[in-house]
Amino acid sequence: MFDITDTMSKSISFSLNRKMLVLVLSVSLTSILAITFLSFNFANSMLKEDILNQLEGQSNQRREIVTRLFEDKTQQVINLAQNPHIQKSLLDINKITDEKTLNSKLLEHKIILSVEIRNFQITYGLTLGLEDVLILDKNGRLFFSLNESEEHKKLVDELNFANDSVSTVKLIQDSANGVRQMLIYAPLYASDTNSPKIIGHIVAFANVRELDHIMSNRNGLETTGEIYLVNEERFMVTESIFVKNAPFNQRVDTIPVSECFDNDQRYSGIYKDYRGIKILGISFCDSTRGFVLLTEMDEEEILQPLFDLQEKVIFVGILLMLIVSGVTFFLSKRISEPIKKLGDAANEIAKGNFNVKTNIKTRDEIGYLSSSFDTMSKKLQESLIAINLREKIIKQQEDILLQFSEKNEKCCVCIIDIIQSTMLTEKLSDEQTKDFYGIFINSMAEIVKKFNGIVVKNIGDSLLFYFKEMDDNEQDYLKNVIECCLTIGDSNSEVNKKMNKENLPGIAYRTSITYGSVSIAKVSSSSVDDIFGATVNRCSKINRFAIPNGVILGSDIYEMVKNFKDYKFQNMNTSEETEPIYSVFLVTRK
Repeated sequence: MFDITDTMSKSISFSLNRKMLVLVLSVSLTSILAITFLSFNFANSMLKEDILNQLEGQSNQRREIVTRLFEDKTQQVINLAQNPHIQKSLLDINKITDEKTLNSKLLEHKIILSVEIRNFQITYGLTLGLEDVLILDKNGRLFFSLNESEEHKKLVDELNFANDSVSTVKLIQDSANGVRQMLIYAPLYASDTNSPKIIGHIVAFANVRELDHIMSNRNGLETTGEIYLVNEERFMVTESIFVKNAPFNQRVDTIPVSECFDNDQRYSGIYKDYRGIKILGISFCDSTRGFVLLTEMDEEEILQPLFDLQEKVIFVGILLMLIVSGVTFFLSKRISEPIKKLGDAANEIAKGNFNVKTNIKTRDEIGYLSSSFDTMSKKLQESLIAINLREKIIKQQEDILLQFSEKNEKCCVCIIDIIQSTMLTEKLSDEQTKDFYGIFINSMAEIVKKFNGIVVKNIGDSLLFYFKEMDDNEQDYLKNVIECCLTIGDSNSEVNKKMNKENLPGIAYRTSITYGSVSIAKVSSSSVDDIFGATVNRCSKINRFAIPNGVILGSDIYEMVKNFKDYKFQNMNTSEETEPIYSVFLVTRK
């Protein structure tokens, strides 16, 4: 007898198997593709951002070192330009118009200049890497050459420094032997005139060993990362890890180079480098010195971990999809209630409820799936807990970075305060106010640095700095502190000249000194130490007792220096309002 119920049951069963299989395959495949795509793009973005920050840190570090290197070498040549014997020789030569007399004088001065240049080599030669020095008169005519290098003479003639008035550094290549050198130019001003007047030019040639050492340091650059310099002619001027003999031979006409020399802009992102390889890079543009510093890493190396992860995700996803599809095919033959129960449990997990249990106790495939489902729920819950724990650990690490360590030391603390700065800046524009404080702070900081002081920070219109105590000679240490502060007072006229030049109001300021124990704090994310404590507070409180451009001492340091014969001390506690427990003294030179 034909059983229609059995036939319908078989039809429904077959249909359910197919539908469940197609559904599972579709959902699994879509999930794998979506997860792979989203995770790859998210990880790609995060990884590139992290690498870019790493490259930016390396770029900033090398930029500061290279800039400091150029500045130091330029300053050394400027020091040579201030040599009185060189200036006197140039003044004499510039006055001579007769060719015969000129040749005689040139020979006479050449001996003098040779001695002065040799003395300069003894003093600065090792740190400068000096190889040759050329001196030109005010019209750009060669006056003196240390090594009589024809190549250097020819190069100086081509560059024509006669009309230059700004010191500069250039990287060049000796066409005769292919050796790279650093050309350092400085104008020579007469020091015995009221207004600046160029009387000649100095061109020094130094080796690039120190620069190559800086650029070849591969710390933090992985396998394909490199840092190099490109000049205005768009040629690489430092070594490459990929191309031999790259300096002055390898042309670099990439996006960041064009942005620097065409638009004076920095650039960061993905682009093709001089090899035609896609890289992630960042640039630092210094168009005034005529170079751009590029820090780059191959995109393939950056993304390789993501490709590996993507392959593993796809492999595991496909494997899981096949397993789930097979399980679904066999489980669909069972009654629909356990499946519905499992579906309800899956919905709860999708809502974030990982505590759900299926509680299917059958001793077959459904029961096994139920047990696996419960295990999966537990694992997901453990994974969520682990993720939350990791986020807490990361947050704790961020908090640790914000902590700082403290230590106490005895030292001299000083504060410079502008008198009536609020009234002086009231009618100034924002740009003028910025220049006003910039001139004051930079001028004071230069003096403090000259006397080996440590600038901590500016507090509004005040500058806080201190001097670490020396163990070998306390008297010299204290004299150095007092001389620094007196020099600050003496510099008032020079500071006001700078203010007047920028059409800014003149200023007067007061300086106070105290001695005692301070807490020195070093924040882990900063290279600048901060100080605080009672000694700093006292220094701030007594500052108001100083006369304009004068220096006031606290009683603590006064007791240590009152017998110094080079200074006069005046007790400033003439008012009853002065705190009786703390006396202040005005110090001046005798």
